[in-house]
Amino acid sequence: MDPKPAAPAFTIKADDDTAKGRFANLAQVGSSHDSFVLDFAFVQGPVGWLLSRLLLSPQHAKRFHAVLGDTLARHEERYGVIDPGPMLQ
Repeated sequence: MDPKPAAPAFTIKADDDTAKGRFANLAQVGSSHDSFVLDFAFVQGPVGWLLSRLLLSPQHAKRFHAVLGDTLARHEERYGVIDPGPMLQ
């Protein structure tokens, strides 16, 4: 069996504000035939602020779903089961 090919090497740069990250306590996902839209917001009381909107192709969304699931599974193996908490209506 051939070994898995190595991923191409590249560098990702970010300005300081982007590299700091932002806390989101609400995420919404929508889709059309050619894209997925991921909105991340911070909600406090009756007011919320959209922090970021990501647009993904269906192929990238599928790969993101797989890697997020794998990462969550490894996290729970190491730290215990994550309680998802209440769902917002």
